[in-house]
This record gives sequence, structure tokens and C-alpha cells, in this order.
Amino acid sequence: FINLIGFDPNEEECKRMSCLPSGFRTAKYIPYAISGSSGENILYKTKSIYCYSLLKPNKEWLDRFTFSDLFEITGQEKIQTRTLKEIKELKGLEVDIIKTDTQGLELPILKNAGEFLEKAFYVETETGFVENYIGETTYAQIDEFMRSQGFILFDINTSHRISRKNNFSKEKTNAEQILWCEAVWLKDYVALSKRDINIIRRLSKDKILKILLICSIHGCLDYGYELAQLFNEFGFFAKDEFNSLSDKSAWDLHVDKKEQIKPDSVLTYLFRLLPQKIRMYFYDSVSKSIYKKNLLKF
Repeated sequence: FINLIGFDPNEEECKRMSCLPSGFRTAKYIPYAISGSSGENILYKTKSIYCYSLLKPNKEWLDRFTFSDLFEITGQEKIQTRTLKEIKELKGLEVDIIKTDTQGLELPILKNAGEFLEKAFYVETETGFVENYIGETTYAQIDEFMRSQGFILFDINTSHRISRKNNFSKEKTNAEQILWCEAVWLKDYVALSKRDINIIRRLSKDKILKILLICSIHGCLDYGYELAQLFNEFGFFAKDEFNSLSDKSAWDLHVDKKEQIKPDSVLTYLFRLLPQKIRMYFYDSVSKSIYKKNLLKF
């Protein structure tokens, strides 16, 4: 259901990810460095490519933990950074979901996301509870900001516990200190509607269906139904549409495999034998030609 646009300053990594199989409807990776400001910045390269950052690793703090060698600085590179709101490839798009994993820069990026954060319903941040990088914005700061923007903390997908460097580093008790987590924030339209009723009136039916779809994908059916009740009060649903949402099956996105296998789907299976890039080329070409006039008719 999701069209993904991802950013990474490493052009080779973008090319590599573009060639990988994807569970998304479409996936496009653009080699931009996203930050809270535009201009030239220093990218600190580390022993692990996954720890690269525009912020210096907090060596004094990290040296107390077993994974400190991953943050060892191996080089520096001057790169151009951009804010989300100025990315030309995003112009005109209705962004529903934002996910950030930016090594301590989540808050500056979200603060400068402009209308994309305003229109987003689902935001996921990978955030440190402490300054693993010098100047990193921590979970406490992001929590305050997200609440001010009408979001509520809804879930913590993963919390990362790291052992200290001592005799007990190999004794995994699952009670080691949590250094960072992936937090999920959902927009609280119920609370927002009480502040400004026009916030709901400005939503489109298409946007509302996307919001409920995201709730279904995330599995939070109780919140999805609470929002459906709110949207129903504003007349977004016909009576039978809203009544159907009271049944759990209406929120189930899984299709029975037996239902998928139909006589007219042989072409679909043959089409899937082609490499993904070729499939996407054909998909784009066919999609554009659907509404064009028949060449044989004048």
C-alpha cells in the first residue's frame, strides 16, 4: 500500500537499495543528506557505516560500552545538506508517514519538515535517551516537540540495550541500560478537533481512508475505530460504510491465498518473473497509457 521515498547521502547505498526486493508498492531512494538546515556540513565517517553522522560521536560516553569501536571516526567529508521542506522531489506529494533514523538529528529534521509534518499521521523516530552523539537531541526533547504538534506516543517498536565494558558484559540479563529506541507517534485528531473543529473539516475522504489504513497496518484497531467514530460525526461515511468498520474483518488486510489464484492471474505470475526494475518500467508506462485514446480510433 505504501510508496516509499528514502534518503541517504551515500549514492552507492541508494543504488544498492534500489536494486533490492521491496515489500512496498514502490520504493525510490534519493542521494541527499537530510538535516535541520541547508548548506555545507561535515559528515563524520565511522568504523560502522550505520553510525555515520553530522554529529561527532560522544566518545567519553560511548567508551563505557561494548559497542564503542563502531563509533571510531575513520574520516570526514564535506557534504551538502537539505531540509525536507525544500526537496523538489517531494513537491505536491501528500506525505502520510515520516520515518527518521538520522543519528541524533531527528528533532532538527522534524522541526524543518514544514507541511510534511503538519500533514503526516504517523511518525517514527530512532532516538537516543542520552547524547550518544555530541549535540544529539534526545527522546525527552522530541517527546515535548511532538506533543506540541498534536502527536501522541503510541508505541515503542524496539528498545536497544547495550552492555558496559566489564566482567559482566557477556551476561545478557535484558536489564542493561536502554540507550535508544524506535518510537511511533500518531496524530491525535480527537484532541485536535476539540481545539479547532476545522482541522477535521479540512481533511479529505482520501486522507481519512489513508489514516484508517495506517492504523490497520500498525495493528491499532481500537484507535482506528475511535478515529472512525470521530470522522463519522463529521459526515465522512455513509451509514453502511461506518457500520462495516465495527467488524474486525473490515480491518484485516490479509487476502486468502486461495482467493488470489484465479484463471486470469497467470499473466501476473509470469510478469513477476521479470526483474523488479523492468516491472516498474512497464507499470509506469502502462499506468500512463490507460486513459489515452485508442490509436486505432480517430
